[in-house]
Amino acid sequence: MLLYNFNINTYKVDVTAEIENEYHVSLDGVYAGTIFAEFIDEPPFMIWKTRDLIPEDLVQKIGAAIEDEDN
Repeated sequence: MLLYNFNINTYKVDVTAEIENEYHVSLDGVYAGTIFAEFIDEPPFMIWKTRDLIPEDLVQKIGAAIEDEDN
């Protein structure tokens, strides 16, 4: 299991990943949903998506923070 903790905007973001490419996100201690990376054929080649009600700009910032942490 992977665990990530970030401060983004005014949120304390906690992310857990038990399954590859399925990241469970909590904002300020409240579960908000999942995000996942989707690969595309043109730059930037990977974008972050959600099927939940997490704001799009926040999804991208969380995804970028996960990428930075993994590098």
